[in-house]
Amino acid sequence: MSHGRSRLSSLDRTELRRLNVDLSAVVEAAAPLVRSGTGKWHAPVTDGKTYGHCQHAVRLSGGRVEQVVVLEALANLCSNCVNAVKVPDGVEVLWQVLEKILRADARADALASASGPRTWPAYAKALEQAARRDDTEVRSLLKPVLDHAELGAQGWQALRVWTAVVERSDQVLAAYRAAAPSASATTSVTAACDAVAADRTVHEESRALGSVIGSGYGYGYGRPSMELWAMVRGAWIMAREQGSDAGGALDFVSAVVTKEWSGARVRDVSSLPLPAMTCAVGHDSPAAWADSEFHHQWHAFVQRWCVRLEAELALASKGSQQRQLLLVCDWPLTSPADRDLAFLAQYEQIGPRVPWGGRGQRYDPYDDRRRAGDAVVLAVPEFAAERALAHAASQRGRLLAGPTLDEEDLTSLGGPEEPAARVLSAAHALLRTAYPLLDEDVARDGRRPRPTAQVREARAVLRARRGSEPPVHWAPQRQEDSRWRWKQSFREGQWIWVPDDTAGGPASQELRELTDPHAPHGVMRLIVETGARDDVALHVLYGALDGWDPRRRLLSFTVRNTRHRLSVPVHRIVGLTGERERRSHTEPLWEEYIPPQAHQYYW
Repeated sequence: MSHGRSRLSSLDRTELRRLNVDLSAVVEAAAPLVRSGTGKWHAPVTDGKTYGHCQHAVRLSGGRVEQVVVLEALANLCSNCVNAVKVPDGVEVLWQVLEKILRADARADALASASGPRTWPAYAKALEQAARRDDTEVRSLLKPVLDHAELGAQGWQALRVWTAVVERSDQVLAAYRAAAPSASATTSVTAACDAVAADRTVHEESRALGSVIGSGYGYGYGRPSMELWAMVRGAWIMAREQGSDAGGALDFVSAVVTKEWSGARVRDVSSLPLPAMTCAVGHDSPAAWADSEFHHQWHAFVQRWCVRLEAELALASKGSQQRQLLLVCDWPLTSPADRDLAFLAQYEQIGPRVPWGGRGQRYDPYDDRRRAGDAVVLAVPEFAAERALAHAASQRGRLLAGPTLDEEDLTSLGGPEEPAARVLSAAHALLRTAYPLLDEDVARDGRRPRPTAQVREARAVLRARRGSEPPVHWAPQRQEDSRWRWKQSFREGQWIWVPDDTAGGPASQELRELTDPHAPHGVMRLIVETGARDDVALHVLYGALDGWDPRRRLLSFTVRNTRHRLSVPVHRIVGLTGERERRSHTEPLWEEYIPPQAHQYYW
């Protein structure tokens, strides 16, 4: 669907017509292009500015410039010039919205037509890619277009189609969720697997059989793709979750293991487990006997440990159905290591989604880039929370149990209205353990809030520990050099910016100069007041400075290695400076603020 990595993606006209969103402003949008003969189209260079153009654009700019429909020319448009193609801002917004509509509709079709078994790991990935995740972004994109004199009607048409796509995506997700295994079945199966995995014998036997065929899995030469116990566990979980009985699960596991392990050949006869299960008489060679013995060994392993899994499953208890809050970090649960926790994705999310990043970077299935994990609060049954906490006991800080919910709290869940205030308050308290600054806390500060006494005192300490702005020299070059050194010291954490306690101070102008013409690169250290007004604290946040709005007195700040962008009001800011040493992706995203010592100064 997309053409390269440009901001203008190719759009399928057939799909646009099917969805009744074939907007004329997009499909008929024209732009000046130039080419040589029947070659590729290029964006002509204007005013000698060659940035974003290819090496041929300057040579071809003297040729005949034509007004060409951009959508029709994309397939034959130079990939280096595609980002230099100029279309009106409103048309570009509609173009982006149409791309999101087609992508969301295609994902809903793929999920609805999926023929494989319904599993929770697949549901977790589908939930992360659902149209609902882009709903806020699409509506904010369309907001300025809806009142446009020429594009307003088409903007409303795109909004109606997008709303229908989101509703269809939610319906497909609900149908998939209803067809997936029940939570009680999933927790019982995973509990049985964890109980068997706690026995060291199963791992020792699995490694012993693996050493017979040599080191390494999944590298060809007849080797299976994974360790024997991991394969038995995964196949047995899938069979049991899909409703198979003990005999059906054993048959399915045997078929899965046979498909990969039947082709494995013995490479180290001395590693075969003792005592032997077969007699060497009747075989053509020692190698033939070794292969037959190895086949009997891994087949007996499958039968023996499937019986053990069934015995543990019979002992599993269902647990309580009462709801409670559960903080889940490193969200979404799409990693292969999260397979036994993916069933939590079916439960309702309470409150916002906040950055966490406790385990460094991970693959994000939404855009295939490395991102830090997030944290969410879910309302789950107690038996599900107990199972998840037991499974993640070795992952410190991954899950955190919250309070249980009474009947009054449960009536506010699952509906169109927001959960009860007590539920939201408890969820926010859990979320602050993952990331201390919430947008909801800032929104409840009221109109024209003033900095608290704690903020004013912390600012006074920082002002006393830093030097003043460098004096401006009368010579223009020396003046420019001193400004450059000032900005450099700010980026490297040697000089800290501290807001004024009143609106008329020079700090706002200082920050405008520090971010002009662009915000500083690298990791920044933002000292802010976090929490609700009745329970505040000071923390240090690490991320990127996006900009400063002097009129609204808001600082735009993106949490390091995430897509979470915060709008921090100045009354909560204590100080801002660079952090030269914090470059590792394994470092935390925030920490408690420690005031500078008596001997510590900022330049």
